[in-house]
Amino acid sequence: MHAMSRGVRSSPAPRRSGSRRAVRVVQVSAALAGGCLAGAAGAAYVYDPGDFAAEVVSSANLPAAGLYNDPQAVLGRPTLRFNSGTATRPDYRRAKLIEGVFNTSPAGERLITTLNAGQSITVHMGRRVYDDPANPFGVDLNVFGNAFFSPSGGTTSDATNLNTATVSGGVFAEDVRVSVSPDNVQWYAYANGPTGDGLFPTNSYRWDRAAATWSDDEADPTRPVDPALRGRNFAGMTGADVLDLYAGSAGGAGFDLAESGFPWVEYVRVEGLTGYSGGEIDAIAAVRAAPEPGAAGLLAAGGAGAVLRQRRRRGRRCGGRRPAA
Repeated sequence: MHAMSRGVRSSPAPRRSGSRRAVRVVQVSAALAGGCLAGAAGAAYVYDPGDFAAEVVSSANLPAAGLYNDPQAVLGRPTLRFNSGTATRPDYRRAKLIEGVFNTSPAGERLITTLNAGQSITVHMGRRVYDDPANPFGVDLNVFGNAFFSPSGGTTSDATNLNTATVSGGVFAEDVRVSVSPDNVQWYAYANGPTGDGLFPTNSYRWDRAAATWSDDEADPTRPVDPALRGRNFAGMTGADVLDLYAGSAGGAGFDLAESGFPWVEYVRVEGLTGYSGGEIDAIAAVRAAPEPGAAGLLAAGGAGAVLRQRRRRGRRCGGRRPAA
């Protein structure tokens, strides 16, 4: 068990950034093949409301009006679909790695909350979140924003072919500071990152390579993406190849509770500070232990290189030509 100390603890002073920044992530061959369902790793996610933030305990300084001012929007699961159009001319789309969530759900619900300097939301999780060594990559908590990879070809929609569309220009992301607490009294702030609304962009459904379209199988918001992929470059990879590295995850920024010193937490705070302003939060999820076999297990054992080695051995199984680099 980790010892707890009173007060607010934090890592070194936060890094400063602009309102939007390009995040460089892992540089892996565009020849990643994977199974027919890109990023598939075990069964599709089965929704459990206990996996997510369940109650807003408090909020501070949010504006009285606006589409993105509702603290309740951060509760529950990450967005599955959003309206890219208007109320009179709706255009319902999937939440995906190349298109950030905004506006409202098909039912008209608010989806994200913007946090500027001095604004914060504190939530109580639906279940206790443990610093669990069985969690994939040591990640215990996932925080979802509306970051997105910049794709080739300009405009995007659900019809964009991820088998050929490549990722370029890094990730459009905004910083939101994340803090955790077991009791809403003792707090630890991830002041030097990671941050909310950054890596990895939300992707709520799995991509079907063979059909070159989205499946209706949900990606898993309780499975983290390998944090070793941070700080490198995805440029030139297809969207489907990027999802292979997601290994069935719905994305999100991953947080390891070991850094906090708490053996478990029940409260999470997201806040905008100087240098951490203008970001959006969609959802907060507890990570599930016991990763399933396949790509996730390989990533846990050896990172992206293990995935590459496995795919070189098994070859391509879905047919078709590999997109040009």
